[in-house]
Amino acid sequence: MTQSARMHNQPKPAHARFRAEYDGVRGYDVIDPAGRVVAKLGNRDIALNRADALQKEADTAAKRGPRPCLCCGREFHSDGIHNRMCNPCRGRADPLDRYGYAGGEGGRKARRGSGF
Repeated sequence: MTQSARMHNQPKPAHARFRAEYDGVRGYDVIDPAGRVVAKLGNRDIALNRADALQKEADTAAKRGPRPCLCCGREFHSDGIHNRMCNPCRGRADPLDRYGYAGGEGGRKARRGSGF
């Protein structure tokens, strides 16, 4: 098996991050999670601060912000990627009740008399 095939079968890192690495000649490179150099800086502390700032920007952009609710479609401010329903819909007992489905164990089943 070749080296690239072995690398391909390895699990990906849990969370790729921006990092600062010494380039051996001119100073420090700030490297993005994909491995591209995004900045060349002469001081280690400045490079680490820049990497941290870029990481915070990436985390914020990827996780928080306005999203449409999966249930009602209304836009709301999401706390993160795990937050896909607005608070009113999250508080309801069964968000699909108005469509003639009753929640239950074993999946959703059509309610009697709903025409399905």
